[in-house]
Amino acid sequence: MLARMRSMTGFGRGCADAVDAGVRIQIEINSVNRKTLDVQISAPREWNGYESICNEWISAAFQRGRVNVQIKVESTQGGSDSLALNTNAMAESLKGLRAFAESQDLEFTPDSGFLLELARSVKDSSGLPDWKELKDSIQEAFQKALADIDSMRQQEGAALAADLKERITQLEDFRQQIEKNASGSTLRYRDALLERLKQLKLELDPSDERVLKEVAIFADRSDISEETTRLACHFEQFLSFLNADEATGRKMDFLCQEIHREFNTTGSKSNDIEITRMVIEGKNALERIREQVQNIE
Repeated sequence: MLARMRSMTGFGRGCADAVDAGVRIQIEINSVNRKTLDVQISAPREWNGYESICNEWISAAFQRGRVNVQIKVESTQGGSDSLALNTNAMAESLKGLRAFAESQDLEFTPDSGFLLELARSVKDSSGLPDWKELKDSIQEAFQKALADIDSMRQQEGAALAADLKERITQLEDFRQQIEKNASGSTLRYRDALLERLKQLKLELDPSDERVLKEVAIFADRSDISEETTRLACHFEQFLSFLNADEATGRKMDFLCQEIHREFNTTGSKSNDIEITRMVIEGKNALERIREQVQNIE
């Protein structure tokens, strides 16, 4: 089933209300491709020690990729109970940012959008409960966000799998054409050799020992049967990865390297113009596959 494969790119959002605390937990998760798992978590600065449990939830859902998590807490109560802006903290932040910009000889002209984001970032959360008191709500919002991003990653993964299947099928077509042309290359070489000898007025019988030896050396040097056999195995294995339950992005990337090596060897062994053309076409198609594989978990 192609939908099992996941892209490393996605976005998800989840919300949950902590009724007793009078707050709403909102969690946003976005991910992009990366060779290893790299998790960055942003949460209210008053909280400490939440990273371990959040990393545990993320590690259960991701095997690699750069994952950014933003945890926001909003009051669900109005009036005087609302979380107020910390204007002192805003002033201090602006002062520090302006000083830094001047030290780097940078222009610092904050606009209304910047001030709004700054106001949100320094919102007074002196009455914010400890995260442990909100753990159930945080986990609920987290799981919703993870389900949301997983749905997006599976959809993109299914599209990538379908595309890769077509591209591997195309590479198999190139491989078969290479085999077809290779099957008659020895006879073509013998005929071309005899024709050159004839033009040089050194006409020899096709059964002459010297001709047979030269043709045998050519046949051995240009034999690409091992390469085409390995290519067929690599393609078959690649297609099996599209249906795997586990993350196979790294294995696919490795296979791409091996396929490239077999194409290179095939091209260096053969002097058949049609085989050379198929090798070039195959390597070009493989490069597009490698680009797609970089986005697969």
